[in-house]
Amino acid sequence: MARGAKRARALIACATGAFALLLGTADAQTQRTAAQADRDRRAETQRAERLRAQAAAAQRDVRALDTRLVEATRRREDTEAAAAAARERLGVVQQQVATEDTARARARGAFESAVIAAAFAERRVEPRAVRAGIVARALGPVYQTEERRHREALAAARQDEATITTEQSVLADAQASIAQERGEIVNMLAQHRSTQTRLAREATAAERRVRQLAAEARSLRELAQRVQRASARRQQGTPAPTGPSVVPASWIAPTQGEITRNYGARTTGGPAAQGVTVRTNSGAQVVSPAAGEVAYAGSFRSYGNVLILNLDGGYALVLTGLDTINVRVGETVRAGQTVGQMTAAASSAPELYVEVRRGDQPVDPGRWLSARGLTAEAGVRAG
Repeated sequence: MARGAKRARALIACATGAFALLLGTADAQTQRTAAQADRDRRAETQRAERLRAQAAAAQRDVRALDTRLVEATRRREDTEAAAAAARERLGVVQQQVATEDTARARARGAFESAVIAAAFAERRVEPRAVRAGIVARALGPVYQTEERRHREALAAARQDEATITTEQSVLADAQASIAQERGEIVNMLAQHRSTQTRLAREATAAERRVRQLAAEARSLRELAQRVQRASARRQQGTPAPTGPSVVPASWIAPTQGEITRNYGARTTGGPAAQGVTVRTNSGAQVVSPAAGEVAYAGSFRSYGNVLILNLDGGYALVLTGLDTINVRVGETVRAGQTVGQMTAAASSAPELYVEVRRGDQPVDPGRWLSARGLTAEAGVRAG
């Protein structure tokens, strides 16, 4: 009988041990799954940001190429107008050359006719020979002057003709070059627009994946714990946080305002608040209280925009209620650096939720904020 009882106790002990081992394995598996989800989320966030940056760069390239295409089109129109003007000027000059040639030929003919007539008249020794000789001698200087004027006018016209011909050649080369440039720009525009569309589509898919990964966290607390643990794993070898869980005295306030809900306050049927709520000015700037790294930046469930900063000393700062976030995951921030902004469009003053954690434990931020000049609303005790 005693032997049977002993055997039963042994079986129960083995079953208990096996059950504990199973629970430990399940817990370890859950932690690995959560850690992998965090890693995947961070990787997808960084990939989405990189793709968005590349898409923005491609969009800037498209705008620059559009500007170049407009400029090339303008230059093509200018060269076409210049070429048309050159053709018109060339026609005028060529007409001038033809007119001068005709006038020169007529002047030469008139002078030669006068000289010949004078010679014949002298042979016949007629009275009019004297008059013919006088006319011929009088026409000599006039013809020479007119001949010189014709030569100069023709030389100038020929020079203009050569200049215009050279200009036309240059304009033709410029038009060919501009046509080639426009063709290249059009091809590059098509390529950059295609790249921009592809990158934007990939970034959207990556951002959707980030949202899915964030949705795996059931609460803001769990999200903060996950990103803080993930950060601690990345910084292996960093000593675990030690000392009292109080906000360091060197921290500055993330913003100015009035505390409307204190740490530990409870709403009807709800859990105790693990942070404080601060009513801020419309459009107020939000800064980092200390140096650290951005662990999470984006929308999360019903909290809207959520920003989690891993700050020096093993602290995590959780901020919600931001209208815009100015930093990205993985970015290093300085104490006092602007990390976000409250809405400026709300009909009532916006509210910023501030939560501080160290390890897995929340820290009361009330005394810190009160020491930095934040007042408490009537009926609310800060810290």
